[in-house]
Amino acid sequence: MLRSRANEIPELVRRLGSRKRTCVDAARARLSIIGPRAVEDLVEALEGDNHRIRARVMPLLALIQDSRGRGPLIAMLLDRSSRLREIAARCLGRFPAPETVAALNRVLVKDRGEKVRIAAVQSLVDQYAAGQDRAICKVLEIITDTTAATGIRLAALSLLPKLRPSARRGILERLQQDPREEIRTAAAKVEDCSAAGSEPPAEIAAAIAALASNDYATWNEAVCRLAACGAVAIGPLLAEMHGRAHDPEYCKRAGMALKAMGPRRARAIADTIDQVEEPLPLQVLVEVIGALGEKSQIYRLKDLIDRLAERPAHLADVNGWDPMQRARARAHLALAQIGSRVAIRDLRDALGDPERRVELEMLSAVELIGKRDEIAVLLRAYGREDDFMKQRIADAVRTIRKRERIRRNNRMFQTLSREQLRALAEILPPPAPRKATRKAPETVRTRSRTPSA
Repeated sequence: MLRSRANEIPELVRRLGSRKRTCVDAARARLSIIGPRAVEDLVEALEGDNHRIRARVMPLLALIQDSRGRGPLIAMLLDRSSRLREIAARCLGRFPAPETVAALNRVLVKDRGEKVRIAAVQSLVDQYAAGQDRAICKVLEIITDTTAATGIRLAALSLLPKLRPSARRGILERLQQDPREEIRTAAAKVEDCSAAGSEPPAEIAAAIAALASNDYATWNEAVCRLAACGAVAIGPLLAEMHGRAHDPEYCKRAGMALKAMGPRRARAIADTIDQVEEPLPLQVLVEVIGALGEKSQIYRLKDLIDRLAERPAHLADVNGWDPMQRARARAHLALAQIGSRVAIRDLRDALGDPERRVELEMLSAVELIGKRDEIAVLLRAYGREDDFMKQRIADAVRTIRKRERIRRNNRMFQTLSREQLRALAEILPPPAPRKATRKAPETVRTRSRTPSA
């Protein structure tokens, strides 16, 4: 039964090449919910010759943010099509890593397409916001470089709201004397946004609508404005997320705005989570609460886990994929990241359910907080998963065994079934028998005698 469900993913990838917008949007929403399980098929599609599918696959990899998507996207920076290179450069902003920063810096030096370089600058700004401090170097050079193209410099100005006020102030003073009027106007606008307080309802509504823009500068500015509004923007933003529940890109951008509001808004966000019933907005909200790091609010995810666990089976998707399962998995991961085992019973039940696929976030959670009792459940799940998930399960078993210092001759292994023992043998193959080493016979040294003359 589980094997037949996997046939859905290649069909969804093929639908990305459709000319019907509704068909493409439905496939994108579905693949984003399926998440890491779709990555291998999406990466394979990048190697095809259908440019329409390739262009739509890259944003999906950016939405899922699985590390397996980073390398193929970096490779796409060398594609012949400047449009595909631009999309790849923009999508790499969601993969914070030193190798991503290095690849985007190479684009700024070697790529001749202005749109590609603009996308690279914007992604470097996203890299800096995600903690990659070295991503700032080239962008700062571009901001003050009067010989650089105006479009690239305007893109680089999106870095300024993310800097500390002391660092931002000096750059803005310098830009006020810039010879180009467009740069002076954009710098003054950044300064006005920095000094602005709470926005009126009409401005909040305009910023929420601007989040859907295809222009990076427009929606990035909207993220900053909504973050500055604070708690007053949470309700309208969640209402818009509900209306766009099948638009994964919009929900992701809304999540960026909520994260930027900071830990002080965690309670206001957590208070709304019980009202959300759509899978995509719920996944984003759980991710936001986990990222904000407020333990008191993260513990409230236990109530969400219980609510999702009690959902009737007939509410699951007809193809066997429960769209709420990933929200449940992300809630488990958020709890595990603060070291909590408060929901460990539900985590065991989810991992041991033969009618459901194991979510990647659940494996990450059990790898963080699992003990010897969870090893048997993981071995049971090992036999019904694909090769990629088997490798992740094996990694989790090895991590738990090492942390708990469980030896191979431990009594717990004697209670395993034959299927579990076979899985254990694949994960922890028995050590090869030592070969008996024979000592080489000692050679007796004899004094060489020279014949007498």
